[in-house]
Amino acid sequence: MLSMLSRGGGLTAGELGAPFDISQPTASKHLRVLERAGLLTRSVEGRTHRFRLVEKRLRDAEEWIERHRSFWEHTLDRLGDLLEEPGG
Repeated sequence: MLSMLSRGGGLTAGELGAPFDISQPTASKHLRVLERAGLLTRSVEGRTHRFRLVEKRLRDAEEWIERHRSFWEHTLDRLGDLLEEPGG
């Protein structure tokens, strides 16, 4: 769903759920979770709800993941070095 939204434009829950062969209520449930996480915004046009991606929130998440990935890769590399040492 996030990939679909990243292409721009607002999509409905039905449009977002269609490729996954899930019902509109199930798609809406997933979208509510993403919306609560701040990854989506919703606009209402009559009875139609359209969702758009909040790109800044994804960039923030990506930066956080990268900071932690670097830490853990370094830590695991060091652990590997220690385990390879004689008596390690």
